Amino acid sequence: MEHQEARQRFANRLRSIRMEKGFTQEQLAESLGKTTEHISFLERAERSPSFELILDLARVLEVPASLLLDDQYTGASRSDTVQIEPITYPLPEPAHESTPVKAKQKSAFERLKAAFRGIREAQSLADEYGINDILQDNGGKVLQVLILLGLRISPGREGNDAVDDEGNEYELKTINRSLRKNAGITTHHHLNKDILTKYRSVKAWFIAIYEGVELKEIYKVLPADLEPLFTQWEEKIEIVGPLNNPKIPMRYVRKGERVYPSETEAIRQETFDLPE
Repeated sequence: MEHQEARQRFANRLRSIRMEKGFTQEQLAESLGKTTEHISFLERAERSPSFELILDLARVLEVPASLLLDDQYTGASRSDTVQIEPITYPLPEPAHESTPVKAKQKSAFERLKAAFRGIREAQSLADEYGINDILQDNGGKVLQVLILLGLRISPGREGNDAVDDEGNEYELKTINRSLRKNAGITTHHHLNKDILTKYRSVKAWFIAIYEGVELKEIYKVLPADLEPLFTQWEEKIEIVGPLNNPKIPMRYVRKGERVYPSETEAIRQETFDLPE
């Protein structure tokens, strides 16, 4: 078996098992201490998993490690891109055949079709901002942040690097605080000196804090504010080599400038939220 074929089979099994277990890519990444991009690379067969990672995946997903390597596993799957049409009629028979179940299935299907129309419209907008798939790598959230900040994804760069109209580069990060309140901001699964140089060279970091799918805050943090962390990481790299996804504590983020919501908008939201 060719290496690429083996990676693809592993990617298909990982995606199927993850979805069967009810994990999003973001949730699985948080549980493993990895970035969402790392999980996405695995599920797109763009990266081979290490032996240690296979064991960690098996632990988090609560399956035998052998199941992740089983060529015969054919669990649940989904289309990999938003260009794939959703299910069309005739609908498959539900597992438990009854009139209420069939009616619920039909209703859910109609809602799914309506949702896909919106997804396609959003993807058309995302294409303008350099996002290839809003259903991968927090693409929908990144699109929202880009539009709010007037930025675009930097072409040909790894991760969520963004640029403004003048060519200034920025680092974008999103975090879902409903998963972990103070988990910290993920960085890179293989942080080395070259990546540290990039982190130091961007004009600013924009860190978007979500509660589920709802955007709550965006902070602008300057590289100079993160330099104490960069220095620590650089010293560790000198000793042990590349680091596995060191986190940026939330206290560093809170020291930055909150650019969303504005003070006026925040006051207005608090006013609307007051009990009558």
